[in-house]
Amino acid sequence: MNLLLRDIDPVIVKQIDEWAKEHNRSRQQYLKELLASWCANGIQSTQVERLERQLEANTLHLKRSADELAEVTRLLNEVMQDA
Repeated sequence: MNLLLRDIDPVIVKQIDEWAKEHNRSRQQYLKELLASWCANGIQSTQVERLERQLEANTLHLKRSADELAEVTRLLNEVMQDA
């Protein structure tokens, strides 16, 4: 797929060309790799955020389970002491 950008400030184009040259790339190669990197980072960022939310939910669930287990243990100890 092609992407066409118009009315880009010549100063910006010159800077892009300099960066591309520093990386031994053509302008097209440099911009293509840059866009791919930005998209990949965006996808990774979204995945990290989703995993962080899931981790928070799992942590809360584990805490609740631990609290319930502690209560069951306490009740069992009471029953065994009364027996």
